[in-house]
Amino acid sequence: MGAPWSDVVYLAHQGKGQDEDGFPDNSQGELRQVFANKKSIRSQEFYLAKQNGYELTHMYELRSIEYKGEELLFLTKDSPPHTIFRTYEKGEFIEVICLKRSDDHAV
Repeated sequence: MGAPWSDVVYLAHQGKGQDEDGFPDNSQGELRQVFANKKSIRSQEFYLAKQNGYELTHMYELRSIEYKGEELLFLTKDSPPHTIFRTYEKGEFIEVICLKRSDDHAV
């Protein structure tokens, strides 16, 4: 295990609403850097999600006060976004679990 709070991730809100032409707005908000602890996804949760067509990819522990309900997590400023699938509050900490759509299930 690495040093506590040695990982850096970036959080952003997913754009909501419509653009000027009436199409869904898929823009993202400004990236916000936070320190985190990388954790392992629990095997039962991983396999249950896989059965439903989702692949859980990352889990990070953040300080609850730093999480503002963002929907996207980036591993670097330039990496593709991961969707925040679920959060779990544990007092002053919150676990953030990310996913990507699995290609081997019809959903």
